[in-house]
Amino acid sequence: MDMLIVFDFDGTIANTVHTLIRIINKLADEFAYKKIRMYDLHHVKGMRTRDILVYLNIPMLKLPFIIRRIRMEMNKEIPMLKPSVNIKPTLEALKNEGCKLGILTTNATSNVRAFLKSNDLELFDFIRSTHHLLAKHVILKKIKKSYCYHCNSNPNPSTIFYVGDEVRDIEAGKRAGAKTVAVSWGFNSRGALLAEMPDYIIDRPEELEYIAKKALTIGYK
Repeated sequence: MDMLIVFDFDGTIANTVHTLIRIINKLADEFAYKKIRMYDLHHVKGMRTRDILVYLNIPMLKLPFIIRRIRMEMNKEIPMLKPSVNIKPTLEALKNEGCKLGILTTNATSNVRAFLKSNDLELFDFIRSTHHLLAKHVILKKIKKSYCYHCNSNPNPSTIFYVGDEVRDIEAGKRAGAKTVAVSWGFNSRGALLAEMPDYIIDRPEELEYIAKKALTIGYK
C-alpha cells in the first residue's frame, strides 16, 4: 500500500516558534496590532488561529501583507534555525518504508529549502506553499488528488496523513479527508490539539514510524 505523509513546517519540523513571535512583535507597531507578551504565551498557545487574530486585533484585510513581511523577516533567520526535534531518523525510516514525504506550509518555499539544506534534511519529495493562513485544506486536497492520480489509486484516508503542530493543521487535514497527526512539541498546547480530536497525537517523532508501519501492514482501523 502506498502512503503519503505531508508535514507542516513551522513548529513541526523547524523550531520557529520563538523566532516567529519575535517577528510578529517586531511588526506590531507598523501594522498597528497587539504584541504577544511572554506572560500571555501560554494563553495564546491554547487558542485557534482565528481567535489569535482577534486577540491581536489583526484585521483579515491586513493579514496577507503581514504574512508577506513575516516571510521576508524569516528569510533572515533561516540560517540560524534548528529542527524542533531530532526528526531525521524518523524521516529516513519512513522513506525506507516507501512513504512519500511532502511539506505544506505558509512559509516561503525558498525558506524551507534553505532550512532543509542547512540541517541535512533534504528528504522530502515536494514542498507546497500557500500565502493564505487559513486555506491549507485547499492545497492539501489538490495534493491528495494529484497523489492518488499518479498512484492510480482511489483516495484512501488511511494512506494520506497530515502532520502538524497547530489547531489549523488538524482542521485542514480533516477538511481535506486526510488522517491527522498532531505533534505536541510545536505552537499549540497539547490540550488545544486534543480538543480538535486528531486521529493521533504524538510526543516523539518515532511514534510516527509506528503509526505508518501499522497503516502499511494492516491498514487503518
